[in-house]
Amino acid sequence: MHQQYDESTANLRELMTTAPISHQAHAAHRRAKVDIRRQMEDAREDAKQRSEEVL
Repeated sequence: MHQQYDESTANLRELMTTAPISHQAHAAHRRAKVDIRRQMEDAREDAKQRSEEVL
């Protein structure tokens, strides 16, 4: 079974001393996530409408 924490191989010191990402990089990442989520929602809605039209 896949567990969320199995993938992290960094030790605590590395995690605590690494600089955080910039505000611009964080904003770009969030925008990309939102865009992907909206595309998925649109695809689901389109599929739902097509299935209702067939019936």
